[in-house]
Amino acid sequence: MSITLLMTSFLAGVLTVLAPCVLPVLPVIVGGTAGTEDRRRPFVIAFSLAASVILFTLILKVSTLLIAIPQELWTIISGGIVMLFGLIMLAPEIWEKLAMKTGLSTGSQEMLGKFQPRESLLGAALLGAALGPVFSSCSPTYFLILATILPVSFAAGILYLAVYGLGLALVLLAIAYFGQRLTQRLRWSANPRGWFRRGLGLLLVLVGLAVVTGFEKKIELAVLDSGFGTTRLEENLLEKTQDDMSGKQITEKSKSMTLPKLYEAPELTGLENWLNSEPIDSLAELRGKVVLIDFWTYSCINCIRTLPYLQSWHENYLDAGLIVLGLHAPEFQFERIPENVAEAVDKFGLTYPVAQDNDFATWRAYKNHYWPAKYLIDKDGYVRYVHYGEGKYKETEEAIALLLGEEMKDVKVEATEVNFSKINTPETYLGLSRRENFISDAATLNRNEWTLTGDWDEEQERIVTVESGATLRLKFQANIANLVLGGTGSVEVLIDGVPAGSGNSGNDLADSKLTLDGERLYELANFQGEYGTHEITLNFLDAGIAAYAWTFG
Repeated sequence: MSITLLMTSFLAGVLTVLAPCVLPVLPVIVGGTAGTEDRRRPFVIAFSLAASVILFTLILKVSTLLIAIPQELWTIISGGIVMLFGLIMLAPEIWEKLAMKTGLSTGSQEMLGKFQPRESLLGAALLGAALGPVFSSCSPTYFLILATILPVSFAAGILYLAVYGLGLALVLLAIAYFGQRLTQRLRWSANPRGWFRRGLGLLLVLVGLAVVTGFEKKIELAVLDSGFGTTRLEENLLEKTQDDMSGKQITEKSKSMTLPKLYEAPELTGLENWLNSEPIDSLAELRGKVVLIDFWTYSCINCIRTLPYLQSWHENYLDAGLIVLGLHAPEFQFERIPENVAEAVDKFGLTYPVAQDNDFATWRAYKNHYWPAKYLIDKDGYVRYVHYGEGKYKETEEAIALLLGEEMKDVKVEATEVNFSKINTPETYLGLSRRENFISDAATLNRNEWTLTGDWDEEQERIVTVESGATLRLKFQANIANLVLGGTGSVEVLIDGVPAGSGNSGNDLADSKLTLDGERLYELANFQGEYGTHEITLNFLDAGIAAYAWTFG
């Protein structure tokens, strides 16, 4: 258990209140206590919301495993509940008539007031709990706990979530408390049929409607465009936390070909859907072999460029006792689907054992947080060499040969050579959760900026065309431009304003058009070794096409 991550979890809860996707629903917290005398209501709303985050996490974990249940369903339910409370405040007489007809009232106005959810503590708890799905989708720390800690240690994951919820609840409590105290000083705000309470009701209806329809995402985009928000601060803090947890001694010691014993290799756990092999339940089954574990995911360009080397080592050192294990840990939701992974393994020509680590169980056991990442384990079960990312292929092969007691074969591998010093555009995510450099309605773009036109459904992980005619433009500096896409349909590609043609067309294009054949990485532009600055425009000819992230070579 990491004290640093506990502190980060608490701070993340505090910062979440200022996240762009939370700001539009803060009026619900104030409206839930405004004009009431019961001092318990702020506590009930704030802490029921925190408890809802934990409960929603467990529900979301099940829905993630089943895949078929979209996460957006929970926010629609949340928005519906908020709208219900707003309608009750806007027209309390309707609730009173409904309560009398359904037997919630004995006929007494006092009893009506008691049962009315706007005034009851039960209603306050329901209002707070309804916001759990909205708040929990706004923190990178939350997603780290959900994806990598809970599957390995349920108790630790719940503890981190509880600390995250505590930080969130304390700030919300302060907001709700001061909102209540302020409105208590305004005597006219206490009238349940007055204009103030009805105005708050209208505000809640509008907020709930924005959540249900997705309009609150547009508000979030406007906040992001203004440069306000705490997500980047939290991501930087989290990256520092993960670096502390991973142990810097690994990379320092791995530079030496004496290969000291770094630590005993953690056990394989939570793996499923084995390809090219019968299930391997334990590293003990491989004792006496040298094992190379590679964490990868099939739409990651950095992973894809390392696969030829892994296949070559498998072919050239298998008889000498090397076992390559490709552990597929998904970055995007579609990468959890076994059929997609099997198709990718076949496409890339991999013949070594591959298994899915959908719950990041083994990933977390190794304290890993990179794609790709390689862990070399000796015959006695000790990790002797670690490398993150691309490159150092000769050094890695030398370490393999050393542990096998073999002469290094130094086989030449046909793979894409990349000059990283000439790539000046970073990996660019299009979904709301990790979006950067987005410019709304831009006529011109600077390098690394991108923009959209047309009708899009903008989600946390991806953006999806609502109808044909939508466009995506990006200005980049690189030799190759790739984009992770999904859905079915066609996309027209323009480079620097003209249809892509010879000399700049990616491998996945037919003339200037791309026809999607699955959810994967597509190469859209390739300048044959010439690194330069270009603007790429995608005209989407069909609805329902999803775009996730740009990567470059």
